[in-house]
Amino acid sequence: MTSPRTPELLEQDRGLDAASSWYPSLVRSVFLAPWRATASERPGEATQLLARTAGALNEVAHWANDGQAADPTACAWLAYLRWAVRNGAKLPGDAPHPPADDLDRDYPLLTAPGEHAGDSFTALSTGRLGEVTRPVLPLADSAEILARTLPYGLVPNIGWKSLVALAVDSAAITHGSAEAQTAAVGAALAVHAAARARDSGASLQDVLEETGRVVALMTRPAPLTRELLDLCADRSARDSLFDGMTEPAGALAGTVGDGTAASSALALGLAAALRAEDAPHPDDSGDDVARKALALLSGHPAASDAARTVAVSVAAARWGFGDAAQGEGIGESDNGAAGSNRARKTGNGTDTSGTDSSGTRAATRRELLTLADRWLTLWRPYA
Repeated sequence: MTSPRTPELLEQDRGLDAASSWYPSLVRSVFLAPWRATASERPGEATQLLARTAGALNEVAHWANDGQAADPTACAWLAYLRWAVRNGAKLPGDAPHPPADDLDRDYPLLTAPGEHAGDSFTALSTGRLGEVTRPVLPLADSAEILARTLPYGLVPNIGWKSLVALAVDSAAITHGSAEAQTAAVGAALAVHAAARARDSGASLQDVLEETGRVVALMTRPAPLTRELLDLCADRSARDSLFDGMTEPAGALAGTVGDGTAASSALALGLAAALRAEDAPHPDDSGDDVARKALALLSGHPAASDAARTVAVSVAAARWGFGDAAQGEGIGESDNGAAGSNRARKTGNGTDTSGTDSSGTRAATRRELLTLADRWLTLWRPYA
């Protein structure tokens, strides 16, 4: 799949440099991606699960900074159990009952009871830890797994070999489908590769080809995910998704269906981001590409929140968002109408001003930026 001129954006043992000048913008922009992907007033399942993963990885970094090792998968499982309990799960007596953590105490909107329509809640409610060799729900393939896995693509100083292992184990906590696990890894790899592309100026086509190259090296049996990545790399195949055809061309017709499968959502989101990059945009900003990608997905029969989040996340990783260049303080203008309206407009090209009378949407944004800055304090060598 990879052309001879494709830069190596995914290296086996070399990862992101957290000391890079663009790393803070990268983290803040990707944390905002699921929030920007929808116009909902309250944070949805994708936003909340991304926050839980970020909280778990922050715990890992906290222990590491204290000179102690922590199991990233165990931290993620406990974080997701907290989310399930907050949403009404009744865990068995022999399951862990983790107490509230800093996320529950300091981020009321990101941890409030909310949407939980995917397989994650069902699997977590069993109180069992899913593993690749011992799945809880062997066929689980719902698409909320994609947003949940994105923060792994931001962990600095690890190459794709470690990233793949972390993301697979995390996905397997709830999702037993090899296709879903591979799609989740693909989402994290795409974010990682898009971030690396900032230094080289590589295109999203390069990002997709690199993602497909590494996914093809995985041992998980996921022919559908690999086929969809190959087809998305074909301009004519991906363009047909958005050219008014009643069905996508070729094999995409049978796979990009109702938008619920993780593999389909990954493919559609990546295709939208690539198509948006091809369209003229004045400043190569992540805001501009995200708007165009979301416009392509608007009304698409296979579009889902997961597909929209993938598209926005890749744009965020490659270029960043204009209002995420600074820390949480950038949100001080949200206290006024102009700042609030700007935040609502830049996410998906839809003016949702007037729909956030309680200020909940702007407050959710501030919590995400605060969580991102907590990440930077723990993971970046120079806070």
